[in-house]
Amino acid sequence: MSVVVVAVIRPRAGLTQRVIDAFEEVSPLVHEEPGCELYAAHVNDEVVVMVEQWSSKADLDAHATGSPLKRLHHLFDGILDGPVDVYAVAGVPLGKPSKGQLQIA
Repeated sequence: MSVVVVAVIRPRAGLTQRVIDAFEEVSPLVHEEPGCELYAAHVNDEVVVMVEQWSSKADLDAHATGSPLKRLHHLFDGILDGPVDVYAVAGVPLGKPSKGQLQIA
């Protein structure tokens, strides 16, 4: 069963683009990691939200200790307004399966 992760990143004022740039640098590497099904950024004026889906907990654990994430943490040095909030969550299918849960093509 897939593992879904939501990470909420709070950039310091005026530094949202630097956070996005950091994700743009590492995302091609993350997309090639074993088990990566989804690694996608979403943004508003205050936060960057990453939605991730991994094939297994073992794949997520490997990602958490891999070099792309280490590089990301280095790129984040001094540009975040606090720690990253990371949540591993389970989907709750609602209504139509095509609209009520994450879909991976």
